[in-house]
Amino acid sequence: MLLAAASLASYPATMSATAPVEIGAAPSTYSSPTEQPAVDDLHAFPARDGAAAVSGLGLALLAPTAQPQVIAPRDPPAQASGAYGLSNFAVVSDVPFTQAVDCGRYSCQVELDIYQPSGRGPFPTVVLVRGGPGGLGGRRYLDNFARELASHGLLVFNADYRDVADEGGGYPAAFQDVSCAVRFARSQATRYGGDGGPVTLVGHSLGGWVGSVVALDADEFKGGCLADGSGRPDAFVGLAGNYQIDAGEVDSDLYVFFGGSASATAAARAASNPFGYATRSPIPVRLVAGGWDTTVYPSASIALNAFLMKRGWNVGLTLVPGASHMSILDSGNSGSPSMAAVFSAVSAVRSAEDYVDPVKARLGQ
Repeated sequence: MLLAAASLASYPATMSATAPVEIGAAPSTYSSPTEQPAVDDLHAFPARDGAAAVSGLGLALLAPTAQPQVIAPRDPPAQASGAYGLSNFAVVSDVPFTQAVDCGRYSCQVELDIYQPSGRGPFPTVVLVRGGPGGLGGRRYLDNFARELASHGLLVFNADYRDVADEGGGYPAAFQDVSCAVRFARSQATRYGGDGGPVTLVGHSLGGWVGSVVALDADEFKGGCLADGSGRPDAFVGLAGNYQIDAGEVDSDLYVFFGGSASATAAARAASNPFGYATRSPIPVRLVAGGWDTTVYPSASIALNAFLMKRGWNVGLTLVPGASHMSILDSGNSGSPSMAAVFSAVSAVRSAEDYVDPVKARLGQ
């Protein structure tokens, strides 16, 4: 199946390969951006053996690589004005995609927003899941990112999920909700101009971690869905995900998510560790992390990239020196590494050698 030619043309393959890059965990002592190391010459992430960084943000359809791609910083892009990107789109808001589920003191249906490109389809399908924990309704901060993707010819489902234990969330509810969003997107894609083909799951921050477990676990999460079918995505993109859930900087978030300390919720945390999965049914994975991210250190993405490489998965990692936890989502008029990673995953899952139907693979058909 063909991705819109204009969309692919927006991401020329200009990224050069890099030599091995040695990258350590970001220091935990930064109190302000002015105390962080300068990244104009990649001080934060020293490149050894002649590793070269790409000048500017020449965004490529990133091929799976044995080493991280490093994108050098540049001047901030001009702000987008007028119509986004390449085409118009419509937004359908507050669409329920779960049955009535436990939301703490009441029952509710978890909702998503649909960003439908105009013009000739069919369009590839993407499901976005936000960071947190912030409770239901927090998906709105991904609105601009969803709009950019839609304007470049992707059908986008921007989904909420229950990420607060006191509101019925945590394990396994959050993972079930994300799986329900994938099922719903599969079942409804053609109604909104989608091609009815593979679904790419894109998660940011906490959503990157939850999404990674849904993507890497071949035994699908079930419960509370309005739609049937496979709840596992065909490709996954993780943006600044907190995959290392035993890392100290995410303790407070995980306390809220699981509803207790690490010792009190040990079993749920063990079942939610992405490093315990990736044993069957490989799918394309693309990871992006920022060099100035002190909310979730880029070491989490580096570790997951290495973990999946050892298992022979089609995985690529983009590190963006100078980018923060939120700025990796910014695009302006020139796109972003995160957008490039989404297009890379969509492209990879559509190639004959990479495509894996999760259900058929799991059932051995």
